Amino acid sequence: MRRAFEKSCLNAIPPSAVPGMRNRRERLHPAGLLFKVCRVMTELARVVVTVGGVVLIVGVLSDAVATLIVTQGSASLWRPTRLFYASTWRATRAVAARLPDRPGEYALNVYPALSLLGLLVLWLAGLMLGWSLVYWGLDQRLGGTRDFGTLVYYAGTSLVTPVFGSAHGGLVRMLTLLETLTGLVTIALMISYLPALYGAYSRREARLLTLDDPSGERITPVRVIALNAPGGDVEMLYRSFAEWEMWTADVLESHVSYPMLALFRSQHPGQSWVTALGVITDAATLTSACVEGARNREPYFLYRRGQRAVLEISDRLHVPKTGAPVSWLIEANFEIAWRLLVDTGLPLREKAVAWADLQSLRSAYGDDLERLIEFLVAPHGFWGHSAQATVAGEVAQAASEARKKARAG
Repeated sequence: MRRAFEKSCLNAIPPSAVPGMRNRRERLHPAGLLFKVCRVMTELARVVVTVGGVVLIVGVLSDAVATLIVTQGSASLWRPTRLFYASTWRATRAVAARLPDRPGEYALNVYPALSLLGLLVLWLAGLMLGWSLVYWGLDQRLGGTRDFGTLVYYAGTSLVTPVFGSAHGGLVRMLTLLETLTGLVTIALMISYLPALYGAYSRREARLLTLDDPSGERITPVRVIALNAPGGDVEMLYRSFAEWEMWTADVLESHVSYPMLALFRSQHPGQSWVTALGVITDAATLTSACVEGARNREPYFLYRRGQRAVLEISDRLHVPKTGAPVSWLIEANFEIAWRLLVDTGLPLREKAVAWADLQSLRSAYGDDLERLIEFLVAPHGFWGHSAQATVAGEVAQAASEARKKARAG
């Protein structure tokens, strides 16, 4: 590339530009001002390309470290990981929404694992291109040529093992070793990241297996309260909320640290971590608003933890805050929930005060929760194992409606 550029510059010099220049050999004389300008531009281009290659290498490595090791803060707009997931998840949602039920669910299920592989390929491709630019900018000759295609091939083969057969000179050998080191470190980071990701996923899903309703119906917040407070046993209810608070804290920590974990779906139909988070947080919110003395006990602690989890995970996933999602919190639904709470025998507050308090508490996270559920294409509802045989059609319908909303969005 550089030789071609110089040749074009030389040919552009007319013989009359410099006295006595009548042929190509004479155009090579330093007295040719245009020739000097071309040489300066060539050297400047080499410097710019070298700096660009170094910046690309550093950017890829910093992105890999920030994604897999540094778990604080929100991803910057320029980060390859954020751009990769924003584009591929949007495309996957659009494709899954237009496919039949089973292929659509399959596309959503396999995306998280394939995205990790694609992210690694993206990083390695960025390193390959960056090192190719560095080799070209430093005017390194490999295999007797400076052709950019050859340099790209050499950079690609040197990412995981040094290739010295084509490298001549101390500088290119040192750069080859450094390139191999960056490639191996990137691959090692991804491999070491997988056990942590699987461990967090396993803890999350194991707890979901305990969220069940023996009646085989869809689990609602008021049913969570009734099942865990037999005979109006408020202390037993509070112990259950304390256990779910620990699960919520673990989900908050793991999903904010590793946002792509939120895209991994449950193995069981009708179950999703985000709808489970919504059910137990709504149950804690309902208890805090309606049960006497609950604002100073475990239900309110779970409410605070659930609210923070919804807001922070939504922020890390960059869920669009567009539109006004439909909320289940209407007075007619509250009337139904209130009658069921009365049947539990729990000590309740005044009905009007409880309704006003419930609206205030849920407004802090309700819309964000609905947007998060729709963003993850999760079914609006949670069904335990007791529901597997009795409401399979209802579960399938909820999953289908989730994909329809994704298509409309």
